Amino acid sequence: MNNRQPSIITWLLEGDISIHYQVHKRLLNAKPSVLLSLKERIHQEGYAKQYLQLRDEKTFKWGNGIYSPKWISTHYTLLELKNMEINPMITEYQESVQLLLQKMWFNKGQVNKFRHQDMCVVAMILSMAAYGKLKLPELSEMIDYILEHQFDDGGWNCMWESDKNPTHSSLHTTLSVLESLHDLELNGYSYQEDRIKKAILRGDEFILRKELFRSERTHQIIHPSLLNFPYPSRWKYDILRALEYFSKTNHPYDTRMEEAISIIKDKMKKDGTWGLGTAHSGLTHFKMEHGLSSRWNTLRALSVLKTYDPTYFQKLISR
Repeated sequence: MNNRQPSIITWLLEGDISIHYQVHKRLLNAKPSVLLSLKERIHQEGYAKQYLQLRDEKTFKWGNGIYSPKWISTHYTLLELKNMEINPMITEYQESVQLLLQKMWFNKGQVNKFRHQDMCVVAMILSMAAYGKLKLPELSEMIDYILEHQFDDGGWNCMWESDKNPTHSSLHTTLSVLESLHDLELNGYSYQEDRIKKAILRGDEFILRKELFRSERTHQIIHPSLLNFPYPSRWKYDILRALEYFSKTNHPYDTRMEEAISIIKDKMKKDGTWGLGTAHSGLTHFKMEHGLSSRWNTLRALSVLKTYDPTYFQKLISR
């Protein structure tokens, strides 16, 4: 960020239209009419337009694959478009998310006689399908699958049926599942509504008991990678993604969030921006951000601070 720029908000608004839209939505509380106008531009400009141009119009795929190659496959490109908040009713999104559902969810998740589809993958697909407002029986099947396999500790684990018989949940899987259940609520799905609300409460508590990144047993940091928050997050858990989830779901402040919030603050650069983080290795369609500062991470961090430390947030955007 150039020091001559008058404010962090101005700098953010000079970014991609998808960022421009989310700044107005998440930081500036813009009117619905303004948001609608901006949202309609996302698939016509910038990053999202570039992604759509890379789509194979005959196969409806990206990267010539469904789940792989990471991160240029149909699955992960759709996930990025969803997180950019593209209009989900455009033909390209609808065709490709239905293809993803068809290829990745069948036989009620029974991939073969040995295993079911990975829980975290199911959660991400459910998120994208709910965002696309699909009204198909497969969504109800995925919801049942998720609810059936919640662990006693409140979370979920991709390896629930492995030979190792895990008894503890995974932060990675749990957050993906919680995001998918929230997307169901946002988009008006009522199937298993009461059970979903109870499952969310238990899942939220699972993350909070760990203070977002610490072992309940030893209180040590579970893994240093949880404190690294590149964008896109892909399927991987980190503290900013977790706090963003809590912020988006209007979860009240909890003292167990405090250390993670402090770490987010400490990672802020002197110019009021946040860095790119260490990207998750893999193929990419193109590099979204260059330089040392990330508009995506700055937007995300400010959104969290607006929710959980509004005084500090106001101070930052007034600089």
